[in-house]
Amino acid sequence: MSSGIRLGLQVPQAGPNAVAGFVKEFVHRAHDGGFTMFWVGDHILMGGFAHRAKEHEMFLEPLVLLSYIAGELEDIELGTSVLIVPYRNAFSLAKSIATLAHLTQRQVAIGIGVGWAEHEFDALGVPFRARGRQTNEFCELFANLRDKPDEAWRVGSYEYKGSGFEPRLDARTNIWIGGNSAAARRRVARWGDAWQPTGLTVEAMRTGLAELREFCDVTERDFLEIEIGLRLRIRPTPEASPHYIGDLLGPYIDAGVRDFLLEINTRDRQRALESIDRVVASAQLAKLLA
Repeated sequence: MSSGIRLGLQVPQAGPNAVAGFVKEFVHRAHDGGFTMFWVGDHILMGGFAHRAKEHEMFLEPLVLLSYIAGELEDIELGTSVLIVPYRNAFSLAKSIATLAHLTQRQVAIGIGVGWAEHEFDALGVPFRARGRQTNEFCELFANLRDKPDEAWRVGSYEYKGSGFEPRLDARTNIWIGGNSAAARRRVARWGDAWQPTGLTVEAMRTGLAELREFCDVTERDFLEIEIGLRLRIRPTPEASPHYIGDLLGPYIDAGVRDFLLEINTRDRQRALESIDRVVASAQLAKLLA
């Protein structure tokens, strides 16, 4: 990235595109065009997401999918946008993340969120109203395991005696806080290495960043140490301007966003591949992609 701006792509994960052959074709096509950051999402049950997968179609588990992608390409970074933290035991999830980073030796952006699909919480037997507290506990547990692995501590019902967690978390694994709410920004100010909201307007992004600065003052965090990202769904149609990406991202860049997750949502495989080509051409024209 010659501009200091990073562009990443959401990997096909749902419905008819969630097969090994097309995932491989998609990431190689994007990588050939200059993309080196790949993201995946998280659902346990489908239903109600017709733009991606219908109720009886598949949705691939995120950390397993990242492992598959890492086996395909060497010089890439991996990200989750977002892992729904309350769906899993916090210690077990941290172990899976540490193992992924250890085996792949990749930079891993662990984007997390509290979740919203109440039917998935019901299926898992997880209290929907406890999801904020459980997410905060994970953030604290993760930070303790990464930053002070030789100290004993207790977080909620989790207890660690200062040894035994291997492989260790390290600087390859960063916490990205997803979400557009004030609660998410408070979480960023306390634990996050980055903030990644979804689909905010430029004005809403500016407002959110101003509030995040205020929360950082309260927690005595250096706002400038926090990476600012944004997840955007894009539609690079054949009729789109050659300057589509630059025109879309430019105002956000002016607002302070430096990391973009671009999401191409289509069930048509050929259209997805052609969309990659148009994004690459437009990003290169805007000098946002090497």
